[in-house]
Amino acid sequence: MVAATPGGVAAAVAAARGGASVILLEETAHVGGIVSGGLTNTDIRKKGAVGGLFAEFVRRVREHYEKTYGADSPQSKACQGGHMFEPKVAEKIFREMLAGEKNIRLIERHRVVRARVAGADGAERDAVLGRRIDGPPPKDFGPTARLVAVSAEDLGAPGKMTEFRARVFIDATYEGDTAALAGAPYRVGRESRETFGEPHAGNIYVRFGDRHPLPGSTGEADGGIQAFCFRFHMTKDPANRVPVEKPRGYNRDDYRHLLADIAAEKVMRLRDAIQLYPMPNGNFEVNSDHPHPHTGVPSESLDLAEENWGWPEAGPEERARISRRYWEHNEGLIWMLQHDEAVPESLRAEALQWGFPKNEFTDNRHRPHHIYVRQGRRIWGEYTFTERDTDPEPATGLPRRQPDGIAVAEYAIDCHGVTKFDPGHPGVREGYFYIDFQPTQLPYRILVPKCVDGLLVPVACSASHVGYQPIRMEPVFMALGEAAGIAANAAIDAGVELRAVSVPDVQREILRRGGVILYECRAVEPEGL
Repeated sequence: MVAATPGGVAAAVAAARGGASVILLEETAHVGGIVSGGLTNTDIRKKGAVGGLFAEFVRRVREHYEKTYGADSPQSKACQGGHMFEPKVAEKIFREMLAGEKNIRLIERHRVVRARVAGADGAERDAVLGRRIDGPPPKDFGPTARLVAVSAEDLGAPGKMTEFRARVFIDATYEGDTAALAGAPYRVGRESRETFGEPHAGNIYVRFGDRHPLPGSTGEADGGIQAFCFRFHMTKDPANRVPVEKPRGYNRDDYRHLLADIAAEKVMRLRDAIQLYPMPNGNFEVNSDHPHPHTGVPSESLDLAEENWGWPEAGPEERARISRRYWEHNEGLIWMLQHDEAVPESLRAEALQWGFPKNEFTDNRHRPHHIYVRQGRRIWGEYTFTERDTDPEPATGLPRRQPDGIAVAEYAIDCHGVTKFDPGHPGVREGYFYIDFQPTQLPYRILVPKCVDGLLVPVACSASHVGYQPIRMEPVFMALGEAAGIAANAAIDAGVELRAVSVPDVQREILRRGGVILYECRAVEPEGL
């Protein structure tokens, strides 16, 4: 397994519980990906649509707060049944889940840098990097080879390499790095509206929550991916507060559109510029805000579009540079709201009440250690999930079913902005859309890459740009990771390739473990479901 993201943790635990011996390689010194990195407001709406190991994680969160503070404590109430939590609690629980399986070996601070494959003749060779293929699928993807080994560099001892061999590999990176190293073809960016017949593909302007493209939408393809940001935490508690600093690379011009909103008295409070979610013990998770459909503000927030387009294919140094730029932009926005003389005194005073919590991210100056990679590579798999797969069946109006369904996508089709705000299109950001649909099945085939046997990809899976948006939620990644771990065991036990595994057997095992592979509901559910 590569990457201890939530999807990777789920894959490792699922495989281990099926009897497999598992090595989990993680590039950083943390497990849990963006969830332990700050995304602690769980992106799920219909909680019955995702079960299995995600439900176990939620239960463990709830039990942590109940046992630590009491079932009727403010902390237990604030965790909302286990769906809201502190980053350090998320990492603690992910580590406990891994440590609870005696046949999992977690190896941190190791970066996979090479792969070896075996061809049809059984001869081994170094893998050639997978091709980037944008647009419609080609008629022929080329020959298939079997992934047999990966080599990882020990980041604590640069140049020291270790080779790892396995029957099955699972790439749970957000970027699809291992799949690309192994030779899997992939795509980056946006397809055109015509490529898969998707109404919201390509260049698009649409109001948040609406599905009708606005004038100026061309539907043209490009290499753009949606904006990143950090999901950092803040507090108003003076005893737990670390001041926000002016970043070395601070650039006031980055916030000119937000300053224009402030000058027009459209942004008067901190919550008009960013989103704040209360967490147990008084800290708040921070997220970028979208232009609200009725007010059109904020024009810009913490999302920094365009400057991340190279991230999916970038090397470690370039990703580090992009990550620094994003952090300087994000911390700089808060500092600007606290200190810029163009900001009204009342807003500055409100913003100055906030700082970073001393009790989080203690090894990184209380700043988060993980940028929110909302989108990286997407492999070409045996099936491409598109916006059309979220359409209901015409005959019944029910969600479309997949014969090899192994998980459910239940969140909205939610894509953050792809290009920077254009004042010529007020009230919207190009590429930003949020569109409801009924929960729909995700097929096993999206995990199986073209051209590479012995590999499953539950995070950077096979989907169009639009189709990826309801998949890219961490509960869904955990469900796909769990399915991948179960499928890995099934393939090993049966002595078959992953693309030939008995999916009905995988489906039955998912259900036996409390997972969900089908969820049908009314188009509009009662409040609270």
